[in-house]
Amino acid sequence: MQPPPPMAGQETPLAILRKQRKKWDEFEDILEERRHISDLKFAMKCYTPLVYKGITPCKPSDIKCSVLNSEEVHYVIKQLSKESFQSADVLREESCEILDEMSHKLHLGAIRFFVFALSKIFKQIFSKVCVNEEGIQKLQRAIQEHPVVLLTSHRSYIDFLMLSFLLYNCDLPVPVIAAGMDFLGMKMVGELLRMSGAFFMRRTFGGNKLYWAVFSEYVKTMLWNSYAPVEFFLEGTRSCSAKTLTPKFGTVESQADSR
Repeated sequence: MQPPPPMAGQETPLAILRKQRKKWDEFEDILEERRHISDLKFAMKCYTPLVYKGITPCKPSDIKCSVLNSEEVHYVIKQLSKESFQSADVLREESCEILDEMSHKLHLGAIRFFVFALSKIFKQIFSKVCVNEEGIQKLQRAIQEHPVVLLTSHRSYIDFLMLSFLLYNCDLPVPVIAAGMDFLGMKMVGELLRMSGAFFMRRTFGGNKLYWAVFSEYVKTMLWNSYAPVEFFLEGTRSCSAKTLTPKFGTVESQADSR
């Protein structure tokens, strides 16, 4: 029995199949090449990522100095000194301690170590990792023309690892990532994450005006003077149920204020 002819304006099954095939052709399996090239060679490749408007990369130590010398932090210290009768020097010292606890120490050697390990792991647990080339090209343009904030889901720990691996693979700057203080308690793991671009923030600021001022200024400085996208998890924490959680907007506010 012959199938009925398509109605006017209706696509045939063959046309639909061709469209689907074309759609999938726009995706590239980034693990395909990894299966034929040494993981060490991939990790040690010449890595020269595009940067925002061609700026000179700002060192982590320069970011800290910029935050401590910012008008916003100076203003908050002055106000808190009046309200709490603490000396400005004591509050400045507290600001330094907050920054030492919070700030990342992005180092290419740590990134290469993670890339080498993740390349081996991903080839074992995934048959394919397909990436939309058009989307990557849009991100390339965005990184060169604007400060970039990546707001990702956090259904598993694979999320942020995969994103950093993907950006390294595409010669894009790996992001600096907001991480919970939980990781900082794991001494070696915390320091390795810090060197791979993690900066640590408290789950709640508890009305601590100084902490909020230092944190928001740190985010602003990284966005406008750094050389990497800033990555936040919009849900605030990892989903234990693998479902999307209600967004938390505190970090989004600090990003919006940076304009």
